[in-house]
Amino acid sequence: METRHRLSGVLLPLFSLPGKYSIGTLGKEAKNFIDFLSSSGFSYWVMLPLGPNSYGDSPFQPNALRALNHYLIDFEDLIEKGLLKKKDLLGVNWNKDPRTVDYETLYQHKLRILKIAYNRFKKGAGEYHRGYVTFLRNNRFTDYACYMVLKEKNNFKAWNEFQEPYDEFSIEHFNTVKKENKDEVEFYIFTQYIFLKQWQQIKSYAHLKGIKLIGNMPYHVGYDSIDVYKHHRNFILNDKSEMELVAGYPPDIFFSKGQCWGMPLYDFDYLKRNDYKIFKDRLSFNLSLFDMVILDHFRGYFENYILKVNAKDGLNGRWEKTPHENVIKAFVKDKEKVIVENVDFYSLEMAQVLKENHLKDERVIEFGYPREVGNKNQPINYNFSNVSFSSTHDCLPLKGYLDSLSKLDRGVAEEQILKDSEHFGVQEKKKGDTDSIVSALLELNLASLSSIAIQNMSDLLYQGKEARINTPSTCINNWVYRITEEDLLKADSKHLLALNKRYGRF
Repeated sequence: METRHRLSGVLLPLFSLPGKYSIGTLGKEAKNFIDFLSSSGFSYWVMLPLGPNSYGDSPFQPNALRALNHYLIDFEDLIEKGLLKKKDLLGVNWNKDPRTVDYETLYQHKLRILKIAYNRFKKGAGEYHRGYVTFLRNNRFTDYACYMVLKEKNNFKAWNEFQEPYDEFSIEHFNTVKKENKDEVEFYIFTQYIFLKQWQQIKSYAHLKGIKLIGNMPYHVGYDSIDVYKHHRNFILNDKSEMELVAGYPPDIFFSKGQCWGMPLYDFDYLKRNDYKIFKDRLSFNLSLFDMVILDHFRGYFENYILKVNAKDGLNGRWEKTPHENVIKAFVKDKEKVIVENVDFYSLEMAQVLKENHLKDERVIEFGYPREVGNKNQPINYNFSNVSFSSTHDCLPLKGYLDSLSKLDRGVAEEQILKDSEHFGVQEKKKGDTDSIVSALLELNLASLSSIAIQNMSDLLYQGKEARINTPSTCINNWVYRITEEDLLKADSKHLLALNKRYGRF
């Protein structure tokens, strides 16, 4: 009889790691974090998508669904490998605020410095040469590279603002780009090559330490992307290749007026004729990187919320069904490696699909309090098919959430939390003490029956609203959260290991 283990992990975006160069990267700080996870008894590191930055710097709206963010490449590794020199990095104030990602500085300088590394590489200096010619021949990232060259030549405007004739994709146009800009195209392929070299080092180190990596796969894609530019027919666009209708979301727990995401809608009639290749390819790419993948906004595979392109919020949209059973069966093959993000939605239809396909789905403990009896996010209602989170990238950290509640709701929430704590045998907590209640919620997550319990790093650090990663429906101060080396020292690995042991997660 197979033993079913309950394990745990931590959510922290790669960009949120400490580091000297304006953003977390694939360097020694990533290995230090893996050491922290291992010594604390965790088994998983949950990250956000790794795609190249586009509008608003959201990792869920990249300009390529199957490419990687050059911002995350580690400079220190390139110095060690002889592709950069320390003097190349001088003259830039990289770490204005070690707790914040500085996208402006990255935009101004990251590509410039990576081009210095590329030029040395092309002259035969440094390491990482083995396998490069084969990588070029595989042609995996050539379209992305051509697209980025066009963006650079057009001051990084969206593709529909490219100079003619490149405002519309054609194979002939891309062949011209490759012919006339051979070195520039190869540079962007080089960024993908170096990312994957550094990624493999991190992934191998994680596996050596007993840590598996969980990624997030976006459902939607930004209009300004190679995916829309090259594959118009996958999306609902007019005869001018413009959006008239866009994706969004109705009022929910995050925003009372709903959200207009402004991303193009899929043409499911065409996707069906193409055997849902866009989803197949995307999942395959993500599973080549991660041990497991979270399917973001799983509701989108069932139905989509449609708004007019000029909508300011999500108040006046409509839902439209998709042929969901065919979609999911077509592209979700390795079900053990997939987790479904459905915390914002529940239906008997979805529950049946999850059960029939043996798919794990998410729960978020923050959404469980204060809530009515039977709420699926209360840990007393979790089961082994669930992957539970203390909070997510879209939530306030637990401490910030508790502080945001009204006096009445806070009182009800604490009563429920303390009652559940008694039920699960969680160590006694102090009513009215925010840190104590946060501790109770973290322990309830571990004590629940979920197969994997994920703790948000900001919750482990008892941080408040200042540590929120993303505030839905807003574009300011999102995706900038970072921890420091001091934070990792404050997180008590011995205590966390003891908790993982106490609740059977180690």
